[in-house]
Amino acid sequence: MLRFLALSLVLSCALTMKAQSNEKLPTAQPKVTVEMSESVHNLLYLYKAKAKKYPQIAGFRIQIFNGRKNDCLERRGLFLRDYPKMQAYLLYEVPEYKTQVGNFRTRLEAEAFLQSIIDAFPGSFVVATQIDYPKVD
Repeated sequence: MLRFLALSLVLSCALTMKAQSNEKLPTAQPKVTVEMSESVHNLLYLYKAKAKKYPQIAGFRIQIFNGRKNDCLERRGLFLRDYPKMQAYLLYEVPEYKTQVGNFRTRLEAEAFLQSIIDAFPGSFVVATQIDYPKVD
């Protein structure tokens, strides 16, 4: 029994000293192999090609109008007359058209711009959507 206690004490001291040292213990690196069918591989390739051609990220736009197509086009024209460097989009979601403007990375940016146009476009509001990557001049 005394030997067992002495052995336990020595082992616990050794483990404590090892745990407190700065020496890094080796860790096993898992190796994962993914097998895909040819059709999944082709779909992945098409997805990547589309993402390169039409890059978009999560962001925000301001919806300035929704209704009939002609009315949305008119509001879009009014907006572009006052803000020619901004992007304006005409979208169709059943049963109506929507005019959305801007490509804002954060809601804060969108809200700040909304405050500058709210008098000219009352009823406008911020929407979360996919936006185009910001263009670099």
